Amino acid sequence: MYSRNPPVDIISTLSDCLLVLIISFLPFKDVLKTSMLSKRWRYLYREVKNISFRESEMVTFAGNHIDQYYQRAQLVAYMVGWVDNFTGGVIESFELCLSNSYSFEQGVTRLIEFAVSKNVKHLILDLSERRWRVRDDAAALERGLIQVPESFYKLTTLVTLKLFGCRFNPSRLANPGLVKILCFRWIRLENISALIAKAPFLETLIMKNCWEVGLEAITGFNDRVRKVVFKNCVFSVEKSTLDVPNIQIFKYFGKVHHFELVSAIRGMEEAYLDFGEAIDYNGSTGSQLCNLLYHLRSARTFTICPYLLQLIQESEDSVRLKERMETRQLVLKSALEPNEFIGIRFMINSCPYLEILSFQIVDPRLIDMMVPQFDPEAYWMNNISHKCLKRTLKKVEVWSFSGGTYELHVLKYLIRYGRVLERVDLYLPIGLNEDQMLTARAAADTVGTEFEAASSNLNISLH
Repeated sequence: MYSRNPPVDIISTLSDCLLVLIISFLPFKDVLKTSMLSKRWRYLYREVKNISFRESEMVTFAGNHIDQYYQRAQLVAYMVGWVDNFTGGVIESFELCLSNSYSFEQGVTRLIEFAVSKNVKHLILDLSERRWRVRDDAAALERGLIQVPESFYKLTTLVTLKLFGCRFNPSRLANPGLVKILCFRWIRLENISALIAKAPFLETLIMKNCWEVGLEAITGFNDRVRKVVFKNCVFSVEKSTLDVPNIQIFKYFGKVHHFELVSAIRGMEEAYLDFGEAIDYNGSTGSQLCNLLYHLRSARTFTICPYLLQLIQESEDSVRLKERMETRQLVLKSALEPNEFIGIRFMINSCPYLEILSFQIVDPRLIDMMVPQFDPEAYWMNNISHKCLKRTLKKVEVWSFSGGTYELHVLKYLIRYGRVLERVDLYLPIGLNEDQMLTARAAADTVGTEFEAASSNLNISLH
């Protein structure tokens, strides 16, 4: 039996306040579309609490540079008109992503001032250029970058601040006491320590492609810090002291910088050390980086670059770290060349609980004066079995496997002494020609059929 009563439109029974709250959780481009649903919905989008102006989602550029300039000018005019007609109150988040913004400083300033006037909590301002590839691309244009307006420095409600490709003085932000997330790209940060010192609730600090980074210290005042990432930055200080006992993630990419950690860290999730294309040798650098390893030893996942693997042989103790690492997954970026052998063995020997060992094969990066003092053909034949090989190591991965001589030497050693090893996964690189493919497949067959295995449950696969 069917009811004659029409179905109830529950959405229509909700108040405007509830509808605004609901659509505030939608992607902003979908929020804008709600104005076409009916007369009642026509202006509700003007009260949402999360606003996101992303150039890539709002316009598809066509034509030459002049045409694109006028398209971008129309976009900026639309965004300014939108905020001028905003009828809501306090907003939660405001995002502006606009390239080639230097021609529209007045409009951009108006948009930032709008966010400030609404006591925004989460502010993302991305004015970077798509054509920037390296840090110097942005630094060379620094004078042309848009300066954040004076009103910005009086903002006291920020919880998240992400600034990309603009000019900003960190020391002038009056009261950043609520900030939990700081993320900077393509920006000068010479006074960053002054900002961090005023942010006791800071949890995440990320800097990428920044210059003149004046990070002298992160003190115990910032004991809530959980994640720190530096990528391709230039520091204006010789040393950065970090007192971050509760950090969970530490990642560093770039030229060698001296980090002095005040105390060992417990219970880390991940550490990542990649010193890029560094090839310079310094007698104290090996010990300095081993000291950094020592303080990050609790990381369950650890990634090491070729530069560090080579410098380890010049440390005071080239057998293992002076205290055991708690690492379960070790990722070694390596060319598997003899000048890295000592470092590879050092890392394996320092990780008695290791479960997964991954090699990411990269091009050789030879450091001056790093000349092996041993026979590389016989190095992996020595009868030395590390604790993890006897008890915990269950999986070995080789990414960009080509079947080179030293790749086979290392695999033969690990398979021969890996008593609980369950899997060896070999991943071919992309772009091999037919001859290279045949060589790699033949080498994989050798690994699977000729290498003596200590484990009876071992499965070897080529991907």
